[in-house]
Amino acid sequence: MSKIRLICPGVKSPLQNEMNESALSDYDYLEIDIADKLHPIINGKILISVYVDSTGINIEMMRMLKKISGFGQNFFEGSSAVLFVTGDSELYTKSVARKIILYLNQAGVSFIGRPLVEATGSMKNLTHIAISKNLTIQETTLELSKELINRLMQDSPPKKEIPELLVLYSSNWETSNTLMLWSRVKSLLHGVNIKEIHIENGSVRDCIGCPYKTCKHYGQQERCYYGGIMVTEVYPAVLSCDALLLLCPNYNDSISANLSAVINRLTALFRKTQFYDKYLFSIIVSGHSGSDLLAEQLISALSINKTFRLPSGFTMMETANDPGDVLKLDDIDLRINQFAENIKRTLIK
Repeated sequence: MSKIRLICPGVKSPLQNEMNESALSDYDYLEIDIADKLHPIINGKILISVYVDSTGINIEMMRMLKKISGFGQNFFEGSSAVLFVTGDSELYTKSVARKIILYLNQAGVSFIGRPLVEATGSMKNLTHIAISKNLTIQETTLELSKELINRLMQDSPPKKEIPELLVLYSSNWETSNTLMLWSRVKSLLHGVNIKEIHIENGSVRDCIGCPYKTCKHYGQQERCYYGGIMVTEVYPAVLSCDALLLLCPNYNDSISANLSAVINRLTALFRKTQFYDKYLFSIIVSGHSGSDLLAEQLISALSINKTFRLPSGFTMMETANDPGDVLKLDDIDLRINQFAENIKRTLIK
């Protein structure tokens, strides 16, 4: 087995050092602490361990991301990774984590579901997990770190001979650049069974925030307090699919309210069934800018929180304003083909 690459840039906190040592105690590893030591890693296993100060910045990590971004899409070809992020305050740890995930994912890294152990300055974000494990918060952090590395090392990405792809959208076919782009991608997905569900305005009410026991009660029955299309169509489709693809026009630097409600309502189903064996893809089109904001929103909501796997290059991000403009972009046919091939390569045995 080749050595794990421990990418641990810049200043390190005492907690971060403990997490690294505990998680890697059973494995050989090679530490990379400055950008000059970082070189392409092919088919590797990677732990990114980052400490952020009260400003939410790790300067050496930024240098590494610049180097990775400048190299292109194959810097980490075939590699998979997880993250430890610790911080000085209650802020920035999650935003830093999802930004790093997006950068590395665009450079060839895949991520197992729930790929992050996060410890804020007070570590209060781990309080309920510690209570459920009957451990101190410190013990919980170290145990979660070790469990995450073990999951990374034991991971075997699932494939199917005829995979099922669930596509959720809430746009209008006549005017949506996102749907026009999806139509072209869809035409190339031979060998994949595709189910599309249109989330119409008003068809999905947002999560009411039921008490945990109430939500769990409905979730055990694969139901939700509100019922409706979520229970009759979306829940069964999510359970049976091998991958979820969200079509996301950029609405005010966020995904649509309808799709946001769907993600929130998945919580009830998640109480019973987690999604570690399901992949997440997305197509994002912005009129002006900000596609990365939506990609990071999906990463935190569905991969970090809801355990969906992120294949390398999980999202296709384009910028187009007027209807039809997306199909006029330079080299768009090449990117459409690459994205479709990536979906098939990820899913088909």
